[in-house]
Amino acid sequence: MQVGQLPVQTIGDVREALQRLLAHGSQFCELLLAHAELRDGLTQDGLPQINIDQLNTRFFLNDNFISKQQVPIVASGGVYNYVFSKLTQGKLIKQPDWHEWQKSEFLQLDQYQKQFMFGTPTKVLDRDNVFHLVWTYNIKDLDKRKKARCACDGSTRGGKVHLLDYTYANCVDHTASRMFYAISAAENLLIFGTDVCNAFSEAPPPKQGFYIQADRAFSEWWIHQGREPIPEGYVIPVMRAMQGHPESPRLWEMWCDQMIKKHDFKPTTHEPCLYTGIRQGEKCYFKRQVDDFEFAAPSTKLAHVFYEALDDHLSMPIKRQGMVSLFNGIDVQQTRHYIKISAETYIEKMGSKYLELWHKEVPLTAERPLPRPTHESFLKTFHQAVGDDDPSTTETLQRRYHFRYRNGFGELIYAMVTCHPDISTVTVKCAQHSANPAEIHFQAVKHAIKYLVATRKDGIYFWRATPRMDLPEHPIPICATSLHGPIPPEVHRPTHDCLQLHAYTDSDWATCTKTRRSFSGIIIQLAGGTIAYKTKLQPTMALSSTEAEFMAACDTGKMILFIRSILWDLGIPQQAATILYEDNDACTAMANAQKPTTRTRHMDIRYFALADWVEHDIMILERIHTSITISDHMTKILDRTLFYRHVDYIMGHIPPLYSPCYATYKTQPGPSIPQEHAIDDMCMSEYAAAAVKCSMESYPWTLITSCSALVQSNLCF
Repeated sequence: MQVGQLPVQTIGDVREALQRLLAHGSQFCELLLAHAELRDGLTQDGLPQINIDQLNTRFFLNDNFISKQQVPIVASGGVYNYVFSKLTQGKLIKQPDWHEWQKSEFLQLDQYQKQFMFGTPTKVLDRDNVFHLVWTYNIKDLDKRKKARCACDGSTRGGKVHLLDYTYANCVDHTASRMFYAISAAENLLIFGTDVCNAFSEAPPPKQGFYIQADRAFSEWWIHQGREPIPEGYVIPVMRAMQGHPESPRLWEMWCDQMIKKHDFKPTTHEPCLYTGIRQGEKCYFKRQVDDFEFAAPSTKLAHVFYEALDDHLSMPIKRQGMVSLFNGIDVQQTRHYIKISAETYIEKMGSKYLELWHKEVPLTAERPLPRPTHESFLKTFHQAVGDDDPSTTETLQRRYHFRYRNGFGELIYAMVTCHPDISTVTVKCAQHSANPAEIHFQAVKHAIKYLVATRKDGIYFWRATPRMDLPEHPIPICATSLHGPIPPEVHRPTHDCLQLHAYTDSDWATCTKTRRSFSGIIIQLAGGTIAYKTKLQPTMALSSTEAEFMAACDTGKMILFIRSILWDLGIPQQAATILYEDNDACTAMANAQKPTTRTRHMDIRYFALADWVEHDIMILERIHTSITISDHMTKILDRTLFYRHVDYIMGHIPPLYSPCYATYKTQPGPSIPQEHAIDDMCMSEYAAAAVKCSMESYPWTLITSCSALVQSNLCF
């Protein structure tokens, strides 16, 4: 606690501090009552985590929002609300286009009325379950349409919620989402997207029942409907689940799940947001993410038939979005030979705010970029550097580098967990230093952001076994294997069918300089691309490299079990044991032959579940040469040659053997990146005006040749 700039601990300290301020003639002072207690770095599981102070992307990336320092506090209905949007009701009423915003308010309430949301005004004695309405206003990016959204204030400050049921609702896991795209590519399907209007309002109300207090907008709409004004002291019964109430997400999920099951679609056990079913004799897949749906089917006709069937259960028709190109922040490109997922839209918005700060023009090399600085001393300095405990030092570095450290790697985390395993290691390493970052850690985050912006068009490729002639043909990724460095001639990469699950695991023994714990690296692939990946700091210290490898293999085995279960429920059973590639002979022998050694008797018994899985023919460990162990990328920061040797296979840049594009890839020239695939230089003003848009349809690793607006001189690629 502080009074002004004076730290205080007792009431006596407060009195003394106030007396000092009065003695100096101060009439006002600032009171600091508490600091937010935030956990830094990695979780106990060794994975990076995002805290609430890092979740500012929605407010800071959109031009319609303002920064935290400018957030006003607005009194509405007796409740003080933090309003993050520039577009507040009080400001909009004074604008000449207020009638358009009021029309949007009425449209929102009209939609609720069609869904039988509101009952007849009544008077209640117990006002514990009477909530205020909360309005948010926004301008849609796509069509510049003015939109008003109404919800009830279900927070503890808005009313006393008496929960009579659970509030948890499922969201699709990123691994399951990537599986959906991989299966769609492998089975040569098309993916269609839809959105449900006012989805929560389709579900029944909470058990306790609740009411809303009519505000200005509601009262004006009520009279506009030709009704008598609402008497003072009366409230409106809510007859359906309403957005804002804590139970509404779960009520909608349960109702939606039952609706989908009525059409003979069955969810998977461990991922209830994924479904499979038969429509007109054709196998289809369905994915739901709250009120957004994706449907994978062989033809457009099947998708229309299915959505029309769903319309019969809804009070408002589903919004058809056609073939998916953007779904919940993930860009989806469906082409003749592959399906690519990327975070291009997110990265463009995230990178645009740094344009005027430190994305300056500098000379570039023709080499591929790396997500970390390339000077020789970086790695050693990065791991050994220790930041200053003084918060003012961190604040000075934040001002110098124009971003908060926690915000910086927090922005990296979203791209990493969706479709960028290429930055996984760097992001996890940076997360370890979030409490007291040194200057070199700021440089690392800054460089990783530059790499991400430069390669924003990159993503994970899932390859079709046969081409879809009704889809546009896009060029396959340009990838010269001559840049991968020499590989022993006796080493051959394994090949797999499109729906054959396989995995890679590795560990980097005792490389955490602070704890001497090891890092696990996991890659699991399907349809030529990566569907699951992880860089994890192991929970305990390993006494040998074999022990570290065995712990990593056990973690990989658990992920394999999860994915095999989902594939089984989706009707894609793995007939043979899943191959887990491992480059440690002792680890392979311990799992396959159950051959323990005197140096592993102390290991926790839970890790030996791996041997039991092998015994039951669920998985089998297979020796692979270290030079082609792609999971090596997930354990350490590599040089340029090894980085691209592994990343080109992790991201699916190289077509698998079953793809018709494999022969085309094999005939591509092997020299360095062709100049004709580079985009033209753009000055900073042009680049900013284009909002980080790039008109070229080529692929990200060729962008770096001359896109001089993306990097900074002291940390060139």
